Amino acid sequence: MTMTELIARTKKQMEAITGLSPETVSRLDREGSCWKVGIDMLEHQSIPRTYDLLASFDVVVDEDGNVQNWHRTNRFVRCQQTEG
Repeated sequence: MTMTELIARTKKQMEAITGLSPETVSRLDREGSCWKVGIDMLEHQSIPRTYDLLASFDVVVDEDGNVQNWHRTNRFVRCQQTEG
């Protein structure tokens, strides 16, 4: 499975699990036989979009591309996102 396929599969699974829309993948790291994916997802859409509420999730994915576990690590307004 390519990284592109792994990311697409992770986004699709997280959308099904949480009911939220995936926005961006901020991290993809190999950890042993699994992958750790950092993904930001839209929790609430606002007008203007700069005030959308997003959530960051750490997701552990096995080598077959299946989500094994996940947890929300942060919530932020799009215009207040900080690098970290």
